[in-house]
Amino acid sequence: MTTGLPLALEARLVVSVNSTGPATRFVVSSEIAHKRGVLVFFGPSGAGKSLTLQALAGLREPSSGFLRVGDETLFDSERGVNVPAHKRRVGYVPQHDSLFPFHDVAENVSFGLPRRHRRKNNPVVAGLLEELGIAHLAGARPSSLSGGERQRVALARALAVKPRLLLLDEPLAAIDQEGRSALRRVLSETLERHAMPAVLVTHDPEEAVALGDTLVRFERGRTVEAGPPAQVLGRDAMVRISGTRAGEIRIDGDHAEVRLSDALVRAPASLLPSGDQEVRLDLVARVRGQSS
Repeated sequence: MTTGLPLALEARLVVSVNSTGPATRFVVSSEIAHKRGVLVFFGPSGAGKSLTLQALAGLREPSSGFLRVGDETLFDSERGVNVPAHKRRVGYVPQHDSLFPFHDVAENVSFGLPRRHRRKNNPVVAGLLEELGIAHLAGARPSSLSGGERQRVALARALAVKPRLLLLDEPLAAIDQEGRSALRRVLSETLERHAMPAVLVTHDPEEAVALGDTLVRFERGRTVEAGPPAQVLGRDAMVRISGTRAGEIRIDGDHAEVRLSDALVRAPASLLPSGDQEVRLDLVARVRGQSS
């Protein structure tokens, strides 16, 4: 990260939300300082990533703290500042695309523009559809689109308003593996072309390394570490196993077991045997700060 650049995003936020019971609260405390590129919020489900993203977007009001984007304060609890979401000039792509079912693709993309610009054949909309490879779908309804195509429409809609900050809440999570790879490539190229700061929420290490410039790790409602994604995640030793579940999940005390068919192992080449040798992996989980 280049020194001397103004901070694109700076925040210290506490977000409280009622959980399942009336007396139960979940509190997220986050500290963020980001200059450029893609900032990744990384961590397991329920760690507070999406709640923090919603606070940045103005969709959830923090209990306390401040938020600055560029040279403008969007939230400051001490000064009583809370700029409404529609005035923040922040693009937001939710995990579920939230497209309007009775509008076609072009109408969905133009929805956030001033009313006088929501005309047919708007050059900004046409240019974004072309850029994202969905120009041929301009007149299609969302129900006829694949998951990846719907997310491209949602991305185009967020970019149409020329935001100063783009927020992406697990945009690839609901897409199959083949579509995810294609959309990841499109997303990476689009963010690079538009050269705007972005925040990406994910719990996928491969996605974090492929798309992120800086990573903030969330654990149990707190930001606990920040740095280059590969460094924070220790990618050199990362092993990923995916496959189709072949049977029920068995619970034995604190442990769970599931069989996989058509399993795929992705790991550093040095960890996998060559030739026709049998592949056997014994994975040991390590708690940070402790040896296993």
